[in-house]
Amino acid sequence: MSRRQGFTLVELLVAIAIFAVLSALGWKVFDYISKVKERNTQHEARLSELQGAYQQILRDTVQAVPLTANINNKIQPAMVLQNGRFNFSKTGVTDPLNQGIAPDERVEYKYDANEKKLYRLKYRNLNQTGQDQPDSSVLLSDVEHFEILVMNPNELNAWPDPTPDLAQESDVQRLPRGLKIKLQVNGVEYEWLCSLLNTDHLKLNSVS
Repeated sequence: MSRRQGFTLVELLVAIAIFAVLSALGWKVFDYISKVKERNTQHEARLSELQGAYQQILRDTVQAVPLTANINNKIQPAMVLQNGRFNFSKTGVTDPLNQGIAPDERVEYKYDANEKKLYRLKYRNLNQTGQDQPDSSVLLSDVEHFEILVMNPNELNAWPDPTPDLAQESDVQRLPRGLKIKLQVNGVEYEWLCSLLNTDHLKLNSVS
């Protein structure tokens, strides 16, 4: 009579141990791939938001015009940079349905340090009562630092230039030669240089 062949208990335990090790390794590889995919997805989303904000600022600055605004019967310069407040007049609004929409509007960038968000506010008319509600949208999130400087050609943190020799009535309609926007998003610093005289020179630089 032939003896029946089978697995011994030791062989079964060894097989189970090998299977457990392979399963653990396989899970680690799968978990690593999943985390890499998730990080890539988040990175792509952040990059898309950053590019969208850059393109919006590009369109706004290209259309900046030396037109003053009238807010609650007070003349506002064509561009204002005071104590972190930044707004300016722009043109280029289309009215394809002939609804009487003004071609010019007022745009403001507002940074909320608590929310870490950069907002874009748009007033649809240069003449306002002071109580007009703007169209508001989030331009960027996870913003750890945001700063705007004007270049004329030197960097200034206020506009119109408050120096006595330039404090003339005509200054309210002047635009600087360019802007420098410094921001930090998710630990990465950026500088956006915007020329208000030659829009071909607007570019996006990443700083380590």
